Amino acid sequence: MMIKLALVGKNIKHSRSAEIYKKLIGSDVQYDLLDYADSSQIPSVSKLFETYQGINITSPYKLHFLNQVQLSSQARTLGAINCIIFKDNHYIGENTDYLAIIDILNRFKSSNQNVNVVILGDGVMSHITQVALTSLKMEYQIYSRKLTKQFNQLNLTTIFDQSFKSDGFRLVINTCSRDYVFKGIIDKKISFWDYNYNFPDRLLSLGKNSKQYIDGSEMLELQAKYALANWSITN
Repeated sequence: MMIKLALVGKNIKHSRSAEIYKKLIGSDVQYDLLDYADSSQIPSVSKLFETYQGINITSPYKLHFLNQVQLSSQARTLGAINCIIFKDNHYIGENTDYLAIIDILNRFKSSNQNVNVVILGDGVMSHITQVALTSLKMEYQIYSRKLTKQFNQLNLTTIFDQSFKSDGFRLVINTCSRDYVFKGIIDKKISFWDYNYNFPDRLLSLGKNSKQYIDGSEMLELQAKYALANWSITN
């Protein structure tokens, strides 16, 4: 029996979600990219589930379905969802972004005595990241277009040197949308984790100057694994 899943978003033709789900489940999966220019075009949850067994949501629509679903306790705390489940005749909103971020942050924490984090951006993904860092008691600072003058020209080396109480592993997390490209100063002591992916040019440019460049591919796969567990779908 064909498993039918979908991603709701805007300008998502670059998405690797279909590839990831086919890798995790196998060939018997149809994964559709539902690209909507405006939220008014998005069908209701009940209409979507007439066709699909599971729905993912990406930016800018992670708040769109909040009044159409029951929120898990975790999603209620975060105020955003990226996964909708139909269970016991109820539509449930969950956030597997958070679960994936926690997994990766825990790996950084277990490998380093102290981790200092700079978050780029102040949107939904930034908020989720802040909640995750707070829960793990990891120190962080936030910089964004709204909060920071000359945001595009940040000197990350100076920020880490001057802004944290103790030295440690230096991690930048870019939560900004795909149109943001970091053009500031970074050095070989700093690792750059970009929530976006499919940017070979960023890998080449940031990879040369930073300790390591990490794109969002691993997070995407972890999100998918947690979503499949919620949908009770296995290969």
